Amino acid sequence: MLSDKSAVIPKTAWYGVKKTANYLATASVMASLSLGVSAYAQEPKAAQSTDTDSSTLQSNISANTAVAANSDQAQLKQQLIALAKQKKLATHPSWLRLHYYQETAHKKQGQSLSSAYKSKISNADFFISKEGKSDPQAELEAFITATIEQGKDGNDSVACRFPARTYWLKQQLGLEQVKFDCPDFDTWLQKLDPKKLSVVFAEEYPDRPVSAFGHTLMLIDSAASLADPKAIDKAHALNDTVAGNPDDSFIMYAVNSAFGGYPNDITIEPYPQKLADYLQQDNRDVWTYELKLTDAEVEQIMRHVYETKDLELPYYFTLDNCASEILRYIDVVRPEGNLLDEFTLAVVPSDVIRLLQKEGLINQQSYFPADATLAQAKLNNPQLTSLPSSSIDANHQLVPTQLTPVDNNPLNAHSLQRITVGAGAQDDTGYLSLAYRGGFNGPLDRPSGYPQNFHLEAGIVEIRAYGDDEKDKGNHNRLELQELTILRGRSFNPINTARKGDSLLSSWGVNLQAIQVKDGSHMNNDTRSSDPDSSHLVGSFGYEKGISAAFGNPEAGSGQLPPHLCYAFGNGLAQVGKGLSKGYRVGAGVNLGCRYQLNHNARLIGEVQVPYWYHGSSDNDQVKTSYWQPVLSLGAQYDLDKNKAIRIKGSYQLQDKINGREDVQLAYVTYF
Repeated sequence: MLSDKSAVIPKTAWYGVKKTANYLATASVMASLSLGVSAYAQEPKAAQSTDTDSSTLQSNISANTAVAANSDQAQLKQQLIALAKQKKLATHPSWLRLHYYQETAHKKQGQSLSSAYKSKISNADFFISKEGKSDPQAELEAFITATIEQGKDGNDSVACRFPARTYWLKQQLGLEQVKFDCPDFDTWLQKLDPKKLSVVFAEEYPDRPVSAFGHTLMLIDSAASLADPKAIDKAHALNDTVAGNPDDSFIMYAVNSAFGGYPNDITIEPYPQKLADYLQQDNRDVWTYELKLTDAEVEQIMRHVYETKDLELPYYFTLDNCASEILRYIDVVRPEGNLLDEFTLAVVPSDVIRLLQKEGLINQQSYFPADATLAQAKLNNPQLTSLPSSSIDANHQLVPTQLTPVDNNPLNAHSLQRITVGAGAQDDTGYLSLAYRGGFNGPLDRPSGYPQNFHLEAGIVEIRAYGDDEKDKGNHNRLELQELTILRGRSFNPINTARKGDSLLSSWGVNLQAIQVKDGSHMNNDTRSSDPDSSHLVGSFGYEKGISAAFGNPEAGSGQLPPHLCYAFGNGLAQVGKGLSKGYRVGAGVNLGCRYQLNHNARLIGEVQVPYWYHGSSDNDQVKTSYWQPVLSLGAQYDLDKNKAIRIKGSYQLQDKINGREDVQLAYVTYF
């Protein structure tokens, strides 16, 4: 009888036996499985040739099983690489997306197709081949080679570092039965126990720049959290956000977030903690949308998350953000589609939710009211005495609220982009107007699907074509840029609601734009130009802060705010342009206005702006150095459907000595 000591196989010998067994298993599986043709089959004749080649490869692999077991790695590598080339795996959408490859150019004469790609990943550790960043074929061959030479087990092996790529190659090469021993990855996956994925949408949040357009993350449900919907402490949140410097100024933070100055930060944390941040700390309502994915797709997405979670890619607020990453995960497991290609200018969270619904990827949805929404519900409905103060209790469990959802579900919202075609008149001069807006939601737009009392618009361009037969009135046949707005927004926190903010003056607004204005500094219009109606395109910046109050009857049984609003702002303004007296003017004043919701499809807005402008001292007694220039504006919109409307708006300059004071326009509005 052998002693215990003599029965122990030396470590090096055991590794050799294990490695040889791996090669034998790999070759045996390949020999036993029927290898089909590529998913991207050629014409029937070519397909027949491919079947013949596959049979030849299968026979060769079977014949060399014993050789592989005797460490004949070179031939096994050649056969696997030949099969991968035959199936064109290097340019398969899944392989390209797993590596973040992007097409850079069309194939040139004599150039391989795979050399027309480049990965957006700069970290060399993400690739096996030195040429992997720009050559998918070289990366594929290096991956197969490294897998065979290193064996398939161990945390540092290629198979364990990149489980998603390995799994996909197994499926493509007919090696489904080959198993892997990856302790770190297996422990990580078992802890999460991913059974279902959902998209979590936290509504737009004006007090944080990177969340002004909303935020999305992925909810990872485990078997335990699915068994008990209240047990969200058994679920996790997969979050991709910007790793910004909290000490940076607002402007620096916004610029770095927009242009890749910060890396992204992918974290996986307990879901109750993240949900509580939104509902309790930020007071943002949350919607969740269960994704229609198979179990295999859920597992492959999680494998890919494992191999990419520490990359720290540059974060771009518009295109590479929290929402785009969710689409990319789905594209990885759905190679037949390309959700990311639906967006060219910006990937906005609410747009992503609507796209997922359009593509049939949403199973069901759930609503979780913020603490402020629950507090408002108690104000609206005093009889709801049993309503909890939060959707999450101290034990990190969900608390049923039975509350009618607020009308901020992005699935009910109009599309972000907007085209306005209008006809109008400025005094007696007629014009046609064409305007485009990149996003988001303005005060006259249909409010459904957006945060109540938060308006944010960006990327507005308006062109006007003026025409008039009265030649003595000046040059009225002209094409003019009326407006170019980078950003314009207002956030109202009514003092008589549960969302009143930290102070009475918690409502605010900001605008950054180029716009046509009337210069009221000239006491005699004849000194200004040959056209008494002339205006000037100026760069303008304004900030306003003040008070607001809501009134009216909100929807019964909900935490909706009252539908109507009045406000009073104090503001500061600065404008520059060569058409202005001395090339600039600064101002301060007040803005007073009200918004009235006639019904679900119609709303009115009235506002009076009373700025006091200053141009600096002047020796010309025909030029005012300072003056009041009040403006009255009115607007109304009627929604024909969710994405079509009729709009009328007008303004009147209350100052004397200005021609072209009246401006009225009727327009057709379409959202897309």
